[in-house]
Amino acid sequence: MVNIRHIRKSNLAFKLSGHVSSLVAVFVGATSGIGLGTLKQYAKYAQGGKAYIIGRSKSAAQPLLDELKESNPTGTFEFIETEISLIKNVDLACDQIKTKEKKVDILFMSPGFLAWGGRIESAEGIDVPHALRYYSRLRFVYNLLPLLTESPSPRVISILAGGKESAIDINDLEVHNDFTFAKAAANGTTQTTLAFEELAKSYPSITFIHKYPGFVDTGVIGRFLSTVTGPMAIPATIAKWAVLPIVNWFAMTTDEAGERGLFLGTSARFPPSNPKTDFVGVELPQGVEVASASVIKDGMGNGVYRLGPLDDSAPDGVVLPGYRLDDVGKTVWEETQALWDRCLSRAA
Repeated sequence: MVNIRHIRKSNLAFKLSGHVSSLVAVFVGATSGIGLGTLKQYAKYAQGGKAYIIGRSKSAAQPLLDELKESNPTGTFEFIETEISLIKNVDLACDQIKTKEKKVDILFMSPGFLAWGGRIESAEGIDVPHALRYYSRLRFVYNLLPLLTESPSPRVISILAGGKESAIDINDLEVHNDFTFAKAAANGTTQTTLAFEELAKSYPSITFIHKYPGFVDTGVIGRFLSTVTGPMAIPATIAKWAVLPIVNWFAMTTDEAGERGLFLGTSARFPPSNPKTDFVGVELPQGVEVASASVIKDGMGNGVYRLGPLDDSAPDGVVLPGYRLDDVGKTVWEETQALWDRCLSRAA
Protein backbone atom coordinates (compact mmCIF):
# COMPACT_ATOMS: atom_id res chain seq x y z
CA MET A 1 0.00 0.00 0.00
CA VAL A 2 1.00 3.62 -0.45
CA ASN A 3 0.29 5.75 2.59
CA ILE A 4 -1.69 8.93 1.93
CA ARG A 5 1.16 10.95 3.51
CA HIS A 6 3.47 9.70 0.77
CA ILE A 7 0.82 10.50 -1.84
CA ARG A 8 0.57 14.09 -0.65
CA LYS A 9 4.33 14.49 -0.48
CA SER A 10 4.63 13.23 -4.07
CA ASN A 11 1.85 15.51 -5.31
CA LEU A 12 3.51 18.52 -3.70
CA ALA A 13 6.82 17.57 -5.33
CA PHE A 14 4.94 17.40 -8.63
CA LYS A 15 3.64 20.93 -8.11
CA LEU A 16 7.16 22.19 -7.44
CA SER A 17 8.71 20.36 -10.38
CA GLY A 18 9.44 21.93 -13.73
CA HIS A 19 7.03 19.62 -15.55
CA VAL A 20 3.73 21.21 -14.56
CA SER A 21 2.89 24.13 -16.81
CA SER A 22 3.31 22.24 -20.08
CA LEU A 23 1.10 19.32 -19.11
CA VAL A 24 -1.95 18.35 -21.16
CA ALA A 25 -4.49 16.03 -19.56
CA VAL A 26 -7.73 14.54 -20.84
CA PHE A 27 -10.40 13.61 -18.29
CA VAL A 28 -13.24 11.33 -19.36
CA GLY A 29 -15.99 11.03 -16.77
CA ALA A 30 -14.74 13.77 -14.47
CA THR A 31 -17.95 15.64 -13.69
CA SER A 32 -18.57 13.41 -10.67
CA GLY A 33 -16.95 10.81 -8.44
CA ILE A 34 -13.31 9.80 -8.60
CA GLY A 35 -12.72 11.56 -11.91
CA LEU A 36 -13.99 14.82 -10.44
CA GLY A 37 -11.81 14.38 -7.36
CA THR A 38 -8.75 13.79 -9.55
CA LEU A 39 -9.53 16.72 -11.82
CA LYS A 40 -9.75 19.05 -8.82
CA GLN A 41 -6.39 17.81 -7.54
CA TYR A 42 -4.91 18.30 -11.01
CA ALA A 43 -6.16 21.89 -11.02
CA LYS A 44 -4.76 22.45 -7.54
CA TYR A 45 -1.27 21.15 -8.29
CA ALA A 46 -0.75 21.54 -12.06
CA GLN A 47 -0.52 25.32 -12.07
CA GLY A 48 -0.55 26.50 -15.69
CA GLY A 49 -1.44 23.06 -17.02
CA LYS A 50 -4.21 22.27 -19.46
CA ALA A 51 -7.14 19.89 -19.14
CA TYR A 52 -9.84 18.72 -21.52
CA ILE A 53 -12.98 17.55 -19.74
CA ILE A 54 -15.34 15.29 -21.67
CA GLY A 55 -18.94 15.33 -20.45
CA ARG A 56 -22.58 15.52 -21.42
CA SER A 57 -23.50 19.07 -20.39
CA LYS A 58 -21.28 22.13 -20.41
CA SER A 59 -23.95 24.29 -18.82
CA ALA A 60 -24.26 21.86 -15.89
CA ALA A 61 -20.47 21.79 -15.58
CA GLN A 62 -20.04 25.58 -15.66
CA PRO A 63 -19.84 25.95 -11.85
CA LEU A 64 -17.11 23.29 -11.90
CA LEU A 65 -15.22 25.10 -14.63
CA ASP A 66 -15.42 28.32 -12.62
CA GLU A 67 -14.11 26.50 -9.54
CA LEU A 68 -11.20 25.00 -11.49
CA LYS A 69 -10.24 28.38 -12.92
CA GLU A 70 -10.34 29.95 -9.47
CA SER A 71 -8.09 27.16 -8.18
CA ASN A 72 -5.70 27.49 -11.11
CA PRO A 73 -5.90 30.97 -12.70
CA THR A 74 -3.07 30.26 -15.15
CA GLY A 75 -4.50 26.90 -16.19
CA THR A 76 -6.71 26.14 -19.19
CA PHE A 77 -9.84 24.03 -18.81
CA GLU A 78 -11.78 23.18 -21.95
CA PHE A 79 -15.07 21.31 -21.82
CA ILE A 80 -16.07 19.08 -24.74
CA GLU A 81 -19.79 18.38 -24.65
CA THR A 82 -20.80 14.97 -26.01
CA GLU A 83 -22.36 11.59 -25.22
CA ILE A 84 -19.41 9.21 -25.08
CA SER A 85 -21.39 5.96 -25.07
CA LEU A 86 -21.40 6.43 -28.86
CA ILE A 87 -18.14 5.58 -30.59
CA LYS A 88 -18.72 8.21 -33.30
CA ASN A 89 -18.89 10.87 -30.59
CA VAL A 90 -15.66 9.66 -29.03
CA ASP A 91 -14.01 10.10 -32.43
CA LEU A 92 -15.34 13.64 -32.78
CA ALA A 93 -14.15 14.60 -29.30
CA CYS A 94 -10.69 13.21 -29.98
CA ASP A 95 -10.58 15.04 -33.30
CA GLN A 96 -11.10 18.32 -31.45
CA ILE A 97 -8.18 17.56 -29.17
CA LYS A 98 -5.92 16.43 -32.00
CA THR A 99 -6.48 19.64 -33.94
CA LYS A 100 -5.28 21.71 -30.97
CA GLU A 101 -2.58 19.66 -29.27
CA LYS A 102 0.74 18.10 -30.20
CA LYS A 103 0.83 15.79 -27.17
CA VAL A 104 -1.27 14.38 -24.35
CA ASP A 105 0.45 13.52 -21.07
CA ILE A 106 -2.38 12.03 -19.02
CA LEU A 107 -5.55 10.26 -20.15
CA PHE A 108 -7.71 9.65 -17.07
CA MET A 109 -10.92 7.65 -17.58
CA SER A 110 -13.64 6.88 -15.05
CA PRO A 111 -17.05 7.17 -16.78
CA GLY A 112 -19.89 4.80 -16.07
CA PHE A 113 -23.02 4.08 -14.10
CA LEU A 114 -24.74 1.11 -12.51
CA ALA A 115 -28.18 0.07 -13.74
CA TRP A 116 -30.61 -2.62 -12.67
CA GLY A 117 -32.03 -4.95 -15.31
CA GLY A 118 -31.05 -6.04 -18.81
CA ARG A 119 -29.08 -4.56 -21.67
CA ILE A 120 -29.50 -0.86 -22.40
CA GLU A 121 -28.49 -0.68 -26.04
CA SER A 122 -27.15 2.46 -27.63
CA ALA A 123 -28.01 3.50 -31.19
CA GLU A 124 -24.79 1.74 -32.20
CA GLY A 125 -25.87 -1.56 -30.64
CA ILE A 126 -23.63 -1.65 -27.55
CA ASP A 127 -24.87 -2.00 -24.00
CA VAL A 128 -24.38 1.55 -22.69
CA PRO A 129 -22.76 0.71 -19.32
CA HIS A 130 -20.46 -1.75 -21.11
CA ALA A 131 -19.51 0.92 -23.65
CA LEU A 132 -18.68 3.35 -20.86
CA ARG A 133 -16.58 0.90 -18.89
CA TYR A 134 -14.65 -0.53 -21.84
CA TYR A 135 -15.40 0.16 -25.52
CA SER A 136 -15.54 3.97 -25.34
CA ARG A 137 -12.58 4.17 -22.98
CA LEU A 138 -10.39 2.05 -25.26
CA ARG A 139 -11.49 4.15 -28.23
CA PHE A 140 -10.17 7.25 -26.47
CA VAL A 141 -6.88 5.42 -25.93
CA TYR A 142 -6.70 4.28 -29.55
CA ASN A 143 -7.51 7.70 -30.99
CA LEU A 144 -5.07 9.56 -28.74
CA LEU A 145 -2.11 7.18 -29.15
CA PRO A 146 -0.37 9.54 -31.63
CA LEU A 147 -0.47 12.35 -29.05
CA LEU A 148 0.39 10.12 -26.10
CA THR A 149 3.52 8.86 -27.82
CA GLU A 150 4.69 12.48 -28.15
CA SER A 151 4.67 12.95 -24.36
CA PRO A 152 7.92 12.44 -22.43
CA SER A 153 6.04 10.43 -19.78
CA PRO A 154 2.54 9.46 -20.97
CA ARG A 155 -0.02 7.79 -18.72
CA VAL A 156 -3.28 6.01 -19.53
CA ILE A 157 -5.41 5.39 -16.43
CA SER A 158 -8.69 3.50 -16.26
CA ILE A 159 -10.52 3.39 -12.93
CA LEU A 160 -12.48 0.15 -12.99
CA ALA A 161 -11.49 -3.14 -11.34
CA GLY A 162 -7.83 -3.94 -11.87
CA GLY A 163 -6.93 -7.09 -9.96
CA LYS A 164 -10.53 -8.41 -10.14
CA GLU A 165 -10.15 -10.14 -13.52
CA SER A 166 -12.14 -13.34 -13.98
CA ALA A 167 -12.98 -15.85 -16.67
CA ILE A 168 -14.86 -14.43 -19.66
CA ASP A 169 -16.65 -15.91 -22.67
CA ILE A 170 -14.26 -15.24 -25.54
CA ASN A 171 -17.08 -15.93 -28.00
CA ASP A 172 -19.41 -13.39 -26.40
CA LEU A 173 -17.30 -10.41 -25.42
CA GLU A 174 -20.21 -8.03 -26.04
CA VAL A 175 -22.34 -10.03 -23.57
CA HIS A 176 -25.35 -10.69 -25.81
CA ASN A 177 -26.08 -14.10 -24.29
CA ASP A 178 -27.42 -14.58 -20.77
CA PHE A 179 -26.81 -10.93 -19.99
CA THR A 180 -26.37 -9.83 -16.40
CA PHE A 181 -24.77 -6.68 -15.06
CA ALA A 182 -22.20 -8.79 -13.19
CA LYS A 183 -21.23 -10.70 -16.34
CA ALA A 184 -20.83 -7.50 -18.35
CA ALA A 185 -18.77 -5.89 -15.59
CA ALA A 186 -16.51 -8.95 -15.39
CA ASN A 187 -16.00 -8.88 -19.15
CA GLY A 188 -15.08 -5.21 -19.13
CA THR A 189 -12.58 -5.74 -16.32
CA THR A 190 -10.71 -8.61 -17.93
CA GLN A 191 -10.87 -7.06 -21.39
CA THR A 192 -9.31 -3.85 -20.05
CA THR A 193 -6.27 -5.58 -18.61
CA LEU A 194 -5.77 -7.80 -21.67
CA ALA A 195 -6.16 -4.86 -24.07
CA PHE A 196 -3.72 -2.74 -22.04
CA GLU A 197 -1.17 -5.55 -22.09
CA GLU A 198 -1.59 -5.92 -25.84
CA LEU A 199 -1.20 -2.17 -26.44
CA ALA A 200 1.87 -2.02 -24.21
CA LYS A 201 3.66 -4.40 -26.59
CA SER A 202 3.36 -1.88 -29.42
CA TYR A 203 3.61 1.31 -27.33
CA PRO A 204 6.27 0.63 -24.68
CA SER A 205 6.80 4.32 -23.89
CA ILE A 206 3.26 4.56 -22.42
CA THR A 207 2.32 3.56 -18.89
CA PHE A 208 -1.07 1.80 -18.64
CA ILE A 209 -2.80 1.67 -15.25
CA HIS A 210 -5.95 -0.31 -14.45
CA LYS A 211 -7.11 0.43 -10.91
CA TYR A 212 -9.78 -0.95 -8.62
CA PRO A 213 -10.65 1.98 -6.33
CA GLY A 214 -12.48 0.01 -3.66
CA PHE A 215 -15.46 1.63 -2.01
CA VAL A 216 -15.43 5.38 -2.48
CA ASP A 217 -18.29 7.60 -1.35
CA THR A 218 -19.23 8.87 -4.82
CA GLY A 219 -23.01 8.43 -4.55
CA VAL A 220 -23.05 5.87 -7.36
CA ILE A 221 -24.33 3.04 -5.14
CA GLY A 222 -27.21 5.16 -3.92
CA ARG A 223 -28.16 6.05 -7.49
CA PHE A 224 -27.96 2.38 -8.44
CA LEU A 225 -30.24 1.31 -5.59
CA SER A 226 -32.76 3.91 -6.75
CA THR A 227 -33.03 2.14 -10.13
CA VAL A 228 -34.03 -1.22 -8.65
CA THR A 229 -37.59 -2.28 -9.50
CA GLY A 230 -39.86 -5.23 -8.81
CA PRO A 231 -39.62 -7.43 -5.70
CA MET A 232 -36.12 -6.13 -4.89
CA ALA A 233 -37.21 -2.49 -4.77
CA ILE A 234 -38.16 -2.54 -1.07
CA PRO A 235 -34.89 -4.18 0.12
CA ALA A 236 -32.96 -1.79 -2.11
CA THR A 237 -34.73 1.21 -0.58
CA ILE A 238 -34.00 -0.04 2.93
CA ALA A 239 -30.37 -0.57 2.01
CA LYS A 240 -30.12 2.92 0.54
CA TRP A 241 -31.43 4.71 3.59
CA ALA A 242 -30.41 2.40 6.46
CA VAL A 243 -27.28 0.51 5.40
CA LEU A 244 -25.51 2.72 2.88
CA PRO A 245 -24.96 5.69 5.24
CA ILE A 246 -23.14 3.35 7.65
CA VAL A 247 -21.03 1.88 4.87
CA ASN A 248 -20.19 5.36 3.57
CA TRP A 249 -18.82 6.23 6.99
CA PHE A 250 -15.97 3.76 6.32
CA ALA A 251 -15.55 4.56 2.63
CA MET A 252 -12.70 6.52 1.09
CA THR A 253 -13.58 10.14 0.35
CA THR A 254 -13.55 11.46 -3.20
CA ASP A 255 -10.87 13.93 -2.08
CA GLU A 256 -8.47 11.13 -1.13
CA ALA A 257 -9.41 9.15 -4.23
CA GLY A 258 -8.57 12.26 -6.25
CA GLU A 259 -5.22 12.69 -4.53
CA ARG A 260 -4.44 9.08 -5.39
CA GLY A 261 -5.62 9.65 -8.96
CA LEU A 262 -3.14 12.51 -9.43
CA PHE A 263 -0.39 10.33 -7.95
CA LEU A 264 -1.10 7.67 -10.58
CA GLY A 265 -0.62 10.22 -13.32
CA THR A 266 2.58 11.79 -12.04
CA SER A 267 4.64 9.44 -9.87
CA ALA A 268 7.78 7.52 -10.88
CA ARG A 269 6.23 4.50 -9.13
CA PHE A 270 4.71 3.52 -12.49
CA PRO A 271 7.36 3.64 -15.23
CA PRO A 272 6.67 2.47 -18.80
CA SER A 273 8.42 -0.54 -20.26
CA ASN A 274 10.76 1.56 -22.41
CA PRO A 275 10.85 5.24 -21.36
CA LYS A 276 11.56 7.88 -23.98
CA THR A 277 13.49 10.05 -21.51
CA ASP A 278 15.10 9.75 -18.09
CA PHE A 279 12.03 11.42 -16.57
CA VAL A 280 9.38 8.82 -15.72
CA GLY A 281 7.54 10.84 -13.09
CA VAL A 282 8.09 12.61 -9.79
CA GLU A 283 10.86 11.08 -7.70
CA LEU A 284 9.59 8.53 -5.21
CA PRO A 285 9.30 9.55 -1.57
CA GLN A 286 11.47 7.58 0.82
CA GLY A 287 9.78 4.28 1.65
CA VAL A 288 7.87 4.01 -1.65
CA GLU A 289 9.09 1.56 -4.26
CA VAL A 290 8.39 1.06 -7.97
CA ALA A 291 5.19 -0.94 -8.42
CA SER A 292 5.19 -4.43 -9.89
CA ALA A 293 4.12 -4.54 -13.53
CA SER A 294 1.50 -7.06 -14.62
CA VAL A 295 4.11 -8.99 -16.62
CA ILE A 296 7.81 -9.10 -15.77
CA LYS A 297 10.19 -10.84 -18.19
CA ASP A 298 13.95 -10.98 -17.79
CA GLY A 299 13.67 -8.40 -15.03
CA MET A 300 11.77 -5.92 -17.22
CA GLY A 301 8.19 -4.87 -16.57
CA ASN A 302 5.68 -4.41 -19.37
CA GLY A 303 4.51 -0.97 -18.23
CA VAL A 304 1.01 -2.18 -17.25
CA TYR A 305 -0.08 -1.89 -13.63
CA ARG A 306 -3.07 -3.53 -11.94
CA LEU A 307 -3.70 -1.71 -8.68
CA GLY A 308 -5.82 -2.01 -5.58
CA PRO A 309 -7.52 0.78 -3.62
CA LEU A 310 -4.32 1.86 -1.86
CA ASP A 311 -2.27 1.72 -5.06
CA ASP A 312 -0.63 -1.58 -4.22
CA SER A 313 0.10 -4.02 -7.05
CA ALA A 314 -2.57 -6.70 -7.39
CA PRO A 315 -1.55 -10.40 -7.44
CA ASP A 316 -1.79 -12.13 -10.81
CA GLY A 317 -4.89 -14.17 -10.00
CA VAL A 318 -6.09 -17.35 -11.69
CA VAL A 319 -7.15 -16.50 -15.25
CA LEU A 320 -4.58 -14.07 -16.64
CA PRO A 321 -1.58 -16.45 -16.91
CA GLY A 322 -3.57 -18.86 -19.08
CA TYR A 323 -5.03 -16.07 -21.20
CA ARG A 324 -1.55 -14.75 -21.86
CA LEU A 325 -0.31 -18.18 -22.94
CA ASP A 326 -3.28 -18.51 -25.31
CA ASP A 327 -2.75 -14.97 -26.68
CA VAL A 328 -6.28 -13.98 -25.69
CA GLY A 329 -5.21 -10.34 -25.48
CA LYS A 330 -4.72 -10.31 -29.24
CA THR A 331 -8.20 -11.75 -29.73
CA VAL A 332 -9.75 -9.19 -27.39
CA TRP A 333 -8.03 -6.30 -29.15
CA GLU A 334 -8.98 -7.53 -32.64
CA GLU A 335 -12.61 -8.05 -31.58
CA THR A 336 -12.67 -4.59 -30.00
CA GLN A 337 -11.59 -2.99 -33.27
CA ALA A 338 -14.10 -5.06 -35.22
CA LEU A 339 -16.92 -3.87 -32.95
CA TRP A 340 -15.86 -0.24 -33.45
CA ASP A 341 -16.02 -0.74 -37.21
CA ARG A 342 -19.54 -2.17 -36.94
CA CYS A 343 -20.64 0.72 -34.74
CA LEU A 344 -19.34 3.33 -37.13
CA SER A 345 -20.89 1.56 -40.13
CA ARG A 346 -24.21 1.50 -38.31
CA ALA A 347 -23.93 5.19 -37.48
CA ALA A 348 -23.03 6.22 -41.03
